Formats: sequence, C-alpha cells, structure tokens
Amino acid sequence: MRSQHLLLWYPVVVNLAMLLLFAASLWRAMPLVERLARLREPNLPPQAVRYTRRVTQVWCLFFIFNGGMALATCLIGNLHLWTLWNGGISYLLIGMLMGGEWLVRQRMRRNV
Repeated sequence: MRSQHLLLWYPVVVNLAMLLLFAASLWRAMPLVERLARLREPNLPPQAVRYTRRVTQVWCLFFIFNGGMALATCLIGNLHLWTLWNGGISYLLIGMLMGGEWLVRQRMRRNV
C-alpha cells in the first residue's frame, strides 16, 4: 500500500522537474521555448525572441500552479479528487495552454 501511495506523488515530481527545466533556461542565453522555436525557424526576429521568453515564463507559472494543485490532491488524500485533477483537469489545462499559445502565435504572425 505504501508503494502505491508514493505513486500519487508522481505528478508533483514531474511538475517540479518541468518547472526547474523551464526556469533554469530563463537564466541562460536562450530559453527553452526559443530553442524549440529555432528548430523550425532558425532566424527568429527580435519580437519573436521576446515572445518565446514570455511563453517560457507562462509555462513556469503553469507548472507552479499545476504542481501546487497536484500537491494539494496528495495532501488531501482523496483518490477521486486526485484522479480528477491529475488524470483529467491538468491535461485539459495543458491542452488549453498549448492551444491558446498557438492561437496567439498565429495572430502575431498575421500582424507582422
């Protein structure tokens, strides 16, 4: 039973790892989202570089929020609530953030 309980902490660890990865990249010359963007478009204009830094910051905020909610579901100890958040709502929010960012990026490209 104890080993099963430890598995509930997996989303907390994943969110913390992703937060550290994205946040650490903000202290380097090229944030993670910019690196990913340059795989498709190597010569990013300055406004796109600023945008990718902002998107990296938004993802950091998301991982703080999502990790905090995952932590709360572990501490509350309600398996139904844990499953609802970590198995459903969090994925819906990830999809919404990715989709919203894509829409913003498309609008920015049209305005350039």
